Parts: sequence; structure tokens; C-alpha cells
Amino acid sequence: MKPIIFSGTTEGRTLSEKLTASGIAHIVCVATEYGELVMEPSRYADVRRGRLTALQMYDLIKDEGSMVFDATHPYAAEVSHNILTACKAAAREYVRILRPEDAAMMPEDAELHVFGDAASCAEALKETEGNILLTTGSKELSIYAADEGVRSRLYARVLPSHESISLCEAAGLSGKQIIAMQGPFIRETDAALIRQFDIKVLVTKASGRAGGAPDKIRAAAEAGIPVYLIGRPAEETGISVAKALRQYFGIGRRLRLDLVGTGPGDRALLTGEAEEAIRKADILFGASRMIEDYDGRETYPYYRAEDIIPVLEERRPERAAVLFSGDTGFYSGAALLTPKIADWAYEEDVDCRVAVHPGISSFAYLAAKAGISYQDAELMSIHGSRGDRSAAAELARKVRYSGKTFVLLSGPEDVRLMGKTLAGAGLGHVAIILGMQLSYPEEKVGLITCADCAQITEPGLYIAAVINRECEAKPAAPVIADDEMIRARVPMTKESVRHLSVLKLGLTEGSVVYDIGSGTGSVACEIARLDPAGKVYAIEMKDEACDLIQQNADNLGLCNIEVVRGTAPKAMRGLERATHAFIGGSSGNLREILAQLGSSCPGIKVVINAVSLETMAEITGVIADMDVSNLTVEQVSVSRARELGSYHLLTAENPVMIAAFDLVGASACDDGTDAVKAGSRA
Repeated sequence: MKPIIFSGTTEGRTLSEKLTASGIAHIVCVATEYGELVMEPSRYADVRRGRLTALQMYDLIKDEGSMVFDATHPYAAEVSHNILTACKAAAREYVRILRPEDAAMMPEDAELHVFGDAASCAEALKETEGNILLTTGSKELSIYAADEGVRSRLYARVLPSHESISLCEAAGLSGKQIIAMQGPFIRETDAALIRQFDIKVLVTKASGRAGGAPDKIRAAAEAGIPVYLIGRPAEETGISVAKALRQYFGIGRRLRLDLVGTGPGDRALLTGEAEEAIRKADILFGASRMIEDYDGRETYPYYRAEDIIPVLEERRPERAAVLFSGDTGFYSGAALLTPKIADWAYEEDVDCRVAVHPGISSFAYLAAKAGISYQDAELMSIHGSRGDRSAAAELARKVRYSGKTFVLLSGPEDVRLMGKTLAGAGLGHVAIILGMQLSYPEEKVGLITCADCAQITEPGLYIAAVINRECEAKPAAPVIADDEMIRARVPMTKESVRHLSVLKLGLTEGSVVYDIGSGTGSVACEIARLDPAGKVYAIEMKDEACDLIQQNADNLGLCNIEVVRGTAPKAMRGLERATHAFIGGSSGNLREILAQLGSSCPGIKVVINAVSLETMAEITGVIADMDVSNLTVEQVSVSRARELGSYHLLTAENPVMIAAFDLVGASACDDGTDAVKAGSRA
């Protein structure tokens, strides 16, 4: 009595090959000659070819089978039903081998049309135009080819067997419409066929990774064509090939992978759990400085998945550990490694269990050394930022409003950048507790100033705690006063009008805003400070003003402003879609700007400021041709007091008109139409 595999699929073939490799005799049932040809010849695999009736299945299972593995195609519902019925009658265990659907692997931009069966899909294909690539095999080909209009456009990819080609010919397909190829296929192959035969619709089954469905759908998405997908007939229960091998034959590969946080570096600071994981590991991975003390152990100086996985494949350890500095949950490479290892384990059918062991973070260690707490501190990293402007601006912002800011640094260049950034932001008075090579013999911890940072050149890993005893109270409504802005000769939206205009935008958290005609960037800075999670594109055509915007953003510690040099609407092309727009200056292109906003960002909230009656007339004229809603127009008159002798007199500023509205769609007028098309092309 032997285990019987009903095959004809990749899963059945894999199961048979694994049993053969382990010297386990078994029977493999395949329906076609091609199914027999792709099986590896073996004295352990007794391959039986031919389609069996339910009664023949019963006789085979009763007389020769110890148990049965149903690895038939997910769509062979009738065959699976007969196998299950025969097993019950013969009192043998039935195990369904599943093929995962891999829904999570499908590209988000794929255009999927899902059908319950081939007949409904074939009916829908009648309404399509252009060539059709059919990748569902030859069994149901006649259903798709029944309609002449569909048949003339079909290109069928089938197995290179006499039976498959005969079915194609019987369905009325000519030679040029038959693509006889043996899989598995990669995305590039699918993409090449789509291009070669000018395919406009791809038809496939939800047959999982083994059936190549994810690659087919990716190729179609890249080509911009729809996929007509035949969903699985019913939900199935069962187990994978790997689990079947482990559960019933004790065959298979197991791996325990420990991701170990080593703390600052000294082995004395390892947790007991981390020590045990390292002690039990067959192989250790990690940066050179972390594995150099483990003499006599098999070690590899790797911490990236692309380097670790080849070693795991070659050495095949039962247990391995990857060492990471600090804590695995805090700015650690462990977060990047885990999903890649999971993908690899899935691909290779490895029973991989990942365990994460936290370590003492550098922040905790430095706080202990300095005798201070860090529960009330801001935490951040500029490690590896390579002088990035936004990281430096974020550091200045955190230090300005916090009494303690802990910062992970790379080498001495980051220390110098930190000192320069803080001094440039008017924070040169802060005290810095600087740690180098924490927990190592060359460890140094000391108190320095921003000016001292410029003298730091000694190589090593650094961390700092910035103490600001004069930190500012973070404003509940972080509005910016005019005297906080550097203006030079560039026009600026004044404080009172600016605040009201920003309120009229109705910003929400994470908004994407175009500040068009940004000038000094006062509005952009106001918005960026209100919502650190948002993004502001400051669009300005004058170089002097662009430099000033960046300077103001840096001085205010704002890292979510991107300066865009150029004239709108052309400068708006290629930017991410905006949710809000403020127009302080249009350079005569107001109609074109609004047309493009309406085309590329429908539903956007727009606020426009106007000083002259002519500008306001232009605004109302353009709006009349637009599809807008929630329109409000307000005039704001602001007067400021100035001293004159012993008196204070009010001096009026120019009245400003503020128009706010939701731009539902593009312009309906002739002038706007071209601009809409231009926006669509962009």
C-alpha cells in the first residue's frame, strides 16, 4: 500500500519529486500524456496515465492506496469531488493540496473583471475590441471560440501536447492563433506576448503563484490592458505541499531565525533571551563589528536580506541569528529584513519561524550614563541622512520646542552638521551630551556646545542628547508673525490676511497644497507649520524669491516645503495631486491655472487673494466659466497703529479680497478647453 497523488499540476509534481528524493515509493495519477512526460522518471514514482471514473478511483484507492493527496487543478471541481467520494468509500484519508491565491501580490493598478465561470467570461468578451490572449488552457477553449467575433481575435496559449493542439484545431483556431509553450512563465514572457500579438484583453484563472496569475496580471497592468479573471469555483480547505511533507512524512526544511538586538555593542549588555538565541544559532549574521568576538562560530558579515538568503540556501541551517545594534524596534534593519525573509520562505517552501529579541537602545544607554530620563524627550535619527536639508530642518524644529532631544548620528560629519544646523537656527545656546562608541572600550561621553561640534573629527558611531533649557512653548495655533519672515524686496502676504486665507483653505491633516506665486513663502510656511504631516509645493518664478522661500523654511525648521522654480501652470506638471491651492499671484495665467487644477485635481479647495479691482474682476469672470461650489468672497481691511508723538494713529493697508471655492471640474469655456487638455496631458 502506497500514498497516491492525483496530480497534473506543479504542486503534484513537486510533492512527487520530494517523496522520490526521500526514497518513498508512491503512485502518481495523471490524466494526459503531457502530464506523464513532465514527471521525472524514478523507481519510486509509479506514474499511471489516463482519466479515471469514480469507480476506477475507488478500486485503485482501495486496493493500493494507504492515503490520498489530491493535487489536481483548483478548477477540477468534479475530479476532486470524485476523489473525495472514493476515499470515503474506501476508508482512506483524503488530503487536499492547496494552491494559494496570492491576492496580496496583485498590483493595485490592475484592471480586473472577475467572472464566475468561462461561459460568463466568454459572453463579456463579445463586448470587447482587439486581440485576446487566452491563458486558461485548452479544456474550455470551445466555450470561448463558440462566437465567431471572439474566435477570430483569440490567441490561445496552451501546453505543447498533441491533445491540446488538437482541441485548438477542433475549436476552429488557425496555426497562428496557437501559442504552444510549457511554463512556468515569468512576467517578461507575458509582456512580450502581449506586445507581439497586440493583445488588448488578457484572460486567465485565479490559479495562484504556481499558475502564474500574479505575473500575468502585472504584465497586463504594465501594458495598460484589462484582465478578465475566472475566480475559483469555491472556497477550499487543505494544506500546502510543504505542510503535507512535514506532517505526513517528516520531510521538509525548518528554519528558526532569531533577530537579535545587541544593545550598544558590549556583550555584557545582551539580554538573557538574546544570549540564548545567539548560543543556539548554527550561523550568525551581522555587521563585522558585532560578530568579530564570536571566534569559532560560523559567522557572515551580512545584515541585508539579499546577502543573507544565499547563505541560508547554501548552508541550510536549522537555526540562524542576525545581530542588529541597539533595539530591533527602533531605527533597526530588522524591520526591513522580516518581510523579505517571509517572501523567500514562501517561495522556497521553508517552514521559517522568525523570533525578535529586543535590545537596549542607544538612547536608553546614553540616558543612563548621563543620569537623565528620556520619557519626556523627542527622539529622532539623522543617521545616514548625508546632510539632507529636511532632516536638519526637522532637528531644529524638535530642539526649538523640546527640553530634551535625543538624536542618532552616524560619524563625526553628522555631529558637525548638527552643530551648524542648531547654531544657524538661533539655537547655539543649547547644551549637547555627546556619546561616541557607547559600551565599547573607546567609549566617550561628554558635554559640548554647538561651536564645539565643528571640531569633532574622530571616527566612530555617535549619539547626542540636546538639552535646551530655554525651549519655546509650542504654540497651540502655530501662526507666524510678519517679523519672523525674511522679506527683502519680495512681496509678502501680510499677517492678518495670511492667517485668514489659510483658515479659508480648510486644511486637513496630510493635505497637499500648491502655493502658487509664493513670493517670500509666508503662506507656504504658515501651512507647513500648521500641519507637519502635510506637503507644500511653493511655486515661484523668480530666483531671488525661491532662495528666500528656502531660507525662511530653514529658519523656521520646516522640512515639508518643496520649492518649485517656474511659472504656473507649467510648473505644476509632474507634481503629486494637490488637495488645496492658494493663489497669491498668477502672472496673468489665472484661467489656465484653474483649468489645469480642475482637470488634474477635481474637487480641490482654492483660495485666491486680490488687491486690485481689475484682479477681482478677472477672478469673478473666470469663476463664472468654471464648475465651482461653496463660493465665498470677502473683503478684508486691516489698519495698523503707528506712533505719532504721544498719539497712536491707525494707518490703513490696502483692502484685500479673498475668494474661496471648491473647484469641482474644469472650465466649460473655449479658452479653458485647451488648458484642460494640456492639464490632462500633464
